[in-house]
This record gives sequence, structure tokens and C-alpha cells, in this order.
Amino acid sequence: MQYKYLAGWTKEDKHKGLVFRGISKYEDQYSIEFDKHTEILQLNLSSQDCFVFFTQNRTLPFTPSNELAIFNDHLIRAELIAFTISESDRIIYVNFNKVDIYNNKQVYKMIVELIPRYQNIILTRKEKSKLMILDCIRKVSFAENKQRQILPGLEYTKPETNFNNEKSEIIFPLNIASKGQIKENSENLVTLNSINDLLEELYYNWILKARNEKIRNDMIKAKRNKTKKLQKKILKQKTELDTAKKEVEWKQRAELLKANFAALKKGMSSIVLLNYYETDYPELEIELNPEKNAKQNIEYYFKKYHKARDGKTEIKKQIKIAEKEIELLEKDIFELREKDDLFIKQKKHQSVKQAKTGYKKISVYPDWEIFIGRTSKENDELTTRFAKPHDWWFHTRVFRGTHVILRNYNRKELPKKLKFICSQLAAYYSKAKKSSNVPVDHTQIRFVRKPRGSAPGYVVYTEQKTLFVDPLSIREAAEKLKKEINFTKKL
Repeated sequence: MQYKYLAGWTKEDKHKGLVFRGISKYEDQYSIEFDKHTEILQLNLSSQDCFVFFTQNRTLPFTPSNELAIFNDHLIRAELIAFTISESDRIIYVNFNKVDIYNNKQVYKMIVELIPRYQNIILTRKEKSKLMILDCIRKVSFAENKQRQILPGLEYTKPETNFNNEKSEIIFPLNIASKGQIKENSENLVTLNSINDLLEELYYNWILKARNEKIRNDMIKAKRNKTKKLQKKILKQKTELDTAKKEVEWKQRAELLKANFAALKKGMSSIVLLNYYETDYPELEIELNPEKNAKQNIEYYFKKYHKARDGKTEIKKQIKIAEKEIELLEKDIFELREKDDLFIKQKKHQSVKQAKTGYKKISVYPDWEIFIGRTSKENDELTTRFAKPHDWWFHTRVFRGTHVILRNYNRKELPKKLKFICSQLAAYYSKAKKSSNVPVDHTQIRFVRKPRGSAPGYVVYTEQKTLFVDPLSIREAAEKLKKEINFTKKL
């Protein structure tokens, strides 16, 4: 963060006189709560950008941490006096006073170093004319830095820096442009006249959103990769199943070779025998391994027979397990696209959380209800089993996507409003989610059919009409419909 904005923030009225209640953390974010005050002081130590601000937003799941125990022990019931900033670099001092049990005044400084790659929070206490370190988030030993150590018990020293702190005037109103860039003297409709509002907006609507989007994309990518592996596994298992179905053939060959044991010689690559398992006893050529003797060749075919016989049931079972896992992964991906906030710690071998069961739906009016398939299997069930002939079916024309069903309980004409919203939902839950002007077909279920033996989710349809719409999420659609219903009720 630019120095001038941090300096400007310290000059704004920042609720002096607040009483410290506790400090907690979530990842690289720290929250200071105060008695009888709804706002928290959030210390953002993000590697992307770091700054501090007051906020009432309680989105992040801040929790107490053992590493902050000393901070809490010393500052509990301390009074916030002022915020100041270093003249040389991006270092904010949060000044506290406290009267101890001996009625002595203790002066504390929480030093928030907002220097990229070296972010730190250091708790110090004034002893005579020195600031002595009580604790810090990031400890720096002599082995790490010979010029400056940050350890409890040492005197605090400011970092030596060549930083050029810009002290130019801030021209209000402010605005945040694309890629989180701050614009001054903005003429946009949404402008900000406070540095604190600017920093709060920057974190929650830019930095946090970018973090969530990255986590979401990484998780979806991982689940898609796992889905692809499972699909390859199923393909391989189906090939093995086709081989396993030849169990009768392997047994017959083994028995024929056994009956002609004397005719088998080592070095033979094949043998032609009469197949007495079929009428007219046709000739059958059986391949042999020339490096194996008669007994070994017979055992080879018996082994293939036993493997096919025993493996067939197990292969079918494994295929069903893999298909179920793919279905759950597809539901997970659907749910991930819906979530705004992904407050989780990523682990390499994190177990897959099972998605909620049942179709996604939006209740509209008594006559209508919207259902959305999350997986290929759900698309099949919704379209071919669940929906009725006079219900409406929506699907993107060019792009792969979900099936959206509009239940038409009383066989009414399709309202224009619902037609557009369902089309927008179909566009959102397709490969064209981030596009605009997406072509979406709609027709009644009676004109949709599934060809025999086709892949899950595949259908053909007629009598369709096409709308070109912009994608709309299920949350946005629900809010839009809610406003529409409330407006209708008022009328």
C-alpha cells in the first residue's frame, strides 16, 4: 500500500478511547476487538497488499491463537490512545495505555510493519526511554539478519530502508478501478470519501474475492483432474469387463488343451483342435506360448478363466463405485461455483466433502418451480423421469451445460420473466458462464427425448426457440424473483 494512504488513514478519526478486548487471527488476517464497540480493527498482512482498517464486516472466521496469548495478556483492558506512522517507512504504531495492578501506568506500542515480504506485528512496552519487545508474530534471529533482530527481550529498532515515502496530497473522491488500482478525483457513480472505506472496500471486494476465486479454481481443477482419472479408470475397467465376459471361452480352451495333452509340444505357437463344445465340431485354432510346455499352456488358460470368473463381479462393483465418486465430484464442483466464501485451509490429501443431496431448486409462484441438474446423472433424471410433458426445458445450444427444468404445475403459458431467468440460469451453469449473449434453447419436455444407449445427460429435442442472454447465478435469480414476488403482492 502506498505510504500516503496509510498516513492519511492514521489522521482520520479512529475511535480513540476504545478498550482492548482481544486479538485473534485467520490465516494472514488479524482482528482486534474492543469492548462495547461493533467495529473491529483488521490488520491485513496479505502478501498481495498490506494495510489496516476498521470494519463491521464479520465474514472471516477469526479464532483465538496461542501465538497471540502474550498480546492478549498484556493488552487486555488497555485503552487505545492514538495511531501514528513512521516518517521513514510503512510502519503504523497503535498506541495503548494501561494501569496495572500496582496502579502504575504502562505504555504499549503495537507496531504494525506493513512492508511487503517483511510484514510483522510487534508488541512493545516503553521502559524508561526504550521500546522493549514483548512478543511478535514473526521472529527474526541473528542467523537470519545480522543487522536487525526481532526477538522478545530485545530493544525494538526500526528497519534500515531506502524507501521513498510519497507524501503528496490525496485528492478525493476515491474509487477502485480494475485490478484493484486506486483512482483519485474519481468521477464514477460509486466513490469513497474516507481512506478507511477505501481500504475496507479494497480488501473485501478485491483482495478477498481474488483469493476466493483462486481457491475455487484450484479446487475445481483438482476435482476435474480426479474426475478425468476416474473416467480413464472406468474405461479401462470396462475393457477388462469385456475380457472377463470371455470366461466360458477361456475355460473351453483350457479343457480342449487338457483333452489333447499328448499333442501339445514345447515350441508350438498354436494348435488346431476340434471344438466339441459346438455342434458339427468346427476346427478351433488356439494360440500357445512356444516357450511353455503343455502343462503351463493349459494352466495359462485356466488362470485366465478363474480371473475372468472371479473378477467380473468385482469389476462391476468397482465401476459403480467410480461412477458414484464422479457424481459426487460433479456435485462438489457445482457447489463450489455457488459459494462466495471459501474459508478453508488447503491440504494436499483433504478428503472430499460430500455434496448435498437433492436437486437445486428455486420456488417461484404456486404454479411454477425451477430445478437445476448438478451432474450428468441428475440431468438425465430431471429430464427423463422427473419432469412432466408440459414442463419447460432449458439448455445452452452450443456449450456443454446443465439442464434447467421449469415445472409447470397448472399447464399455464410460459411467462416472459421466467423464460428469461431460466435461460440465464442455463447459461450460467454451462461452459459459457463467463460469456455474454449466450444462445439458450427452450422447449417443452414432450419434445425432448433420450436416444437409447446414449451417454448420461445427452438428449435430442425439437420445437425449440432460442434466446440470447447473459448468465445469472442461482442466488441472483432467487433475489430477482423475490423482488418480483414482493412487488406483485404490493399491487
